[in-house]
Amino acid sequence: MQQSLYSILLVVFLSGIYVSCNEIQSKPIEPEKIEPFISDSITQFLKDFDQEFEREFRRQGIPGGAVVVVKGSRIIYQNGFGVKERGTQDSVDINTVFRLGSVSKGFASVLAGTAVDKDFIDWEDPVTTHLPDFGLNDPDQTERTQVRHLLSHTTGLPRHAYTNLVEDGLSLNRIIPRLKDVELISEEGVQFSYQNAAYAVIEKVLESKYDTTFSGLLYQELFEPIGMTQSSSTRNELRENENKALPHLYHSRRRGLVPVPITRKYYNAISAGGINASISDMGKWLLLLTGNNPEVISDEALDYIFEPVVTIGNRRFSRYWEGVNESHYGMGWRILDNDGQKIIYHGGYVNGFRSEIAFDRENQLGICILFNSSNSYALRAIPKFFEGFKNADTTYTLNPLPSN
Repeated sequence: MQQSLYSILLVVFLSGIYVSCNEIQSKPIEPEKIEPFISDSITQFLKDFDQEFEREFRRQGIPGGAVVVVKGSRIIYQNGFGVKERGTQDSVDINTVFRLGSVSKGFASVLAGTAVDKDFIDWEDPVTTHLPDFGLNDPDQTERTQVRHLLSHTTGLPRHAYTNLVEDGLSLNRIIPRLKDVELISEEGVQFSYQNAAYAVIEKVLESKYDTTFSGLLYQELFEPIGMTQSSSTRNELRENENKALPHLYHSRRRGLVPVPITRKYYNAISAGGINASISDMGKWLLLLTGNNPEVISDEALDYIFEPVVTIGNRRFSRYWEGVNESHYGMGWRILDNDGQKIIYHGGYVNGFRSEIAFDRENQLGICILFNSSNSYALRAIPKFFEGFKNADTTYTLNPLPSN
């Protein structure tokens, strides 16, 4: 009886959703969304993390956000904060949909991994094997450039080559032929140089092997098999969703952050930044990434995706990780060595939406945070989470689920 009461209280706590700027509490999260069978130390840590997140959330005046945490094969925490649109009382919940920005890149590499599992493509295939019209400024380098170079940003193109054309709304069919006009800065596989247009070439590679669009492949191979029922990849799907967050941008000192329209940017290059998802869906995504869906993608494919390919020289994305001295990029993912702990990470920003995702495959621990505005807490929250969880995890055990 005491254990049952404890479980009920835990569910009640983890189900609270807080609203920024107004003290209004929304409907609680359904109990079945939360996994109550966790240790006391982790329960206390999640409570403390929740409270600190809310404090920072309010202090910075962030309109809305959501968080999910997975451990092992379970979602152990998920929560919504604030409101979908500043000036309203419409609370964010775990099914509210946000834009992911560059966190979309990880979906593209995993989708490519499913194609490798089916022997449709190979990581070391020359891009021209699947796209004969693909070209770079150097014909020899064109023939040597492989699928893995697209996904690791090591094609030899300068940073953000033709990102301006992506943001101007040109189709990939119009952008890709222009890549051959850009002067190269290195041979393939040598230098990390972040891309959006060149990264999105993977969409055409995959479409050449299936009788559907890249958007259709996302549904067919990822969203539907793992139950990401709120996820989508078009502007219209997001705009027509009644449970969506609106993006916010800074207007002025007097008005602060204000809601702005959902733009078309990056829906023409979905793999670079065009996916929409809720935090409950991102929990399912984290479970796949930590190895819980071998029927969708093999561990062998995930191992390849998360293997460091090229060193990243800057500290922009790792400066708040006290234990990180070295950073790499794999296939659509940044890879951080956090005092021996391998953290797979990516962040995203598009159209006023901010996203962060990180996980430790070895310990099957992951977190994702979504915001509907830019903020300085985004880069600090996840490093603090991993540091705190490591301290709380000394006595961590997942109690067995009750038998039926």
